Amino acid sequence: MDKGTAIHCAAPILAQYGHTDPAVLRLRLLGAGLSKAQAIAAARFIPLAFGRELLKGMGVTLTDYYVRSGAIDEERKLDAEPIFTAASYLASIIAKESPEIFGAVAIQSSEVQAVNAALNAGSDAKDLIASPPVVVVDKDEPAEEAKPWWKVW
Repeated sequence: MDKGTAIHCAAPILAQYGHTDPAVLRLRLLGAGLSKAQAIAAARFIPLAFGRELLKGMGVTLTDYYVRSGAIDEERKLDAEPIFTAASYLASIIAKESPEIFGAVAIQSSEVQAVNAALNAGSDAKDLIASPPVVVVDKDEPAEEAKPWWKVW
């Protein structure tokens, strides 16, 4: 399934089941036709992309990377994640097409939740600098395909 279709399929599922057990959410995403890798990426990066669309223009400073936490913690660029970049592109479109779904998914973003807490505590959005989002890698997650050292493409 291509990224755009996966995001359009995943968004309503994330809106309805995003606050449930991650295993239940993954099963729902798999049942909608997403691959295991797409389901994992959708649960991680679609709320983040939609949340950033919601925060756009507020003056909050956001990072362009995230921390991948597992056996070894490492920083990775968000724009290197295909589901994140596609969801970032589609976020404004989905916000217009389905504002209820967009909003329900966007508020699942850890960044939106942190900004909301800071604003409720009296902070000004322009003064906020968000820390990078953290993605925890599960032990049963499929390993990333390593590109052979000799392939330059």
